[in-house]
Amino acid sequence: MTTPNDSWKSPELRAAEAQVDARFKEAQDLANRLKDTPLPPVPPVDYKAIAQQVERAAQERDAPEQLKALKRKVDAGEFTWEDVVSGKAAQDPDVQAMQQENVRKMKQAFQMLQEGLTPEEIMNAQDPRRNRGGDDGDENAPDIFAEDKW
Repeated sequence: MTTPNDSWKSPELRAAEAQVDARFKEAQDLANRLKDTPLPPVPPVDYKAIAQQVERAAQERDAPEQLKALKRKVDAGEFTWEDVVSGKAAQDPDVQAMQQENVRKMKQAFQMLQEGLTPEEIMNAQDPRRNRGGDDGDENAPDIFAEDKW
């Protein structure tokens, strides 16, 4: 068998090729070991419980507009909350809009993590309602402006 003349390769290139070959063999060995490793069973997803949580969130006065749009469709009988959370209604434009908003929030949270914020700080930043623990004397919702909020 003839091989192409690779005398043009520098010692650095030959060393790099040797490293790639070694890493490739390690990856193959790992893949072969993992192939024989049994995975734990995946627990069943309780779509009903998740759907109930989403339904409660949709009934909140300050629910996001994307969630309110889904509530109108569920109320109209177009699909159920279980259809939404299980993915059966994934092709619906309002479901996709809600998913896109969730992805936007996840990207924002990831960026905040990279900037050093704690998970608690991120959750408070993304949902200011969470941070109403102390009594500031204000019983009104944040979107109700009374004279004392000026």
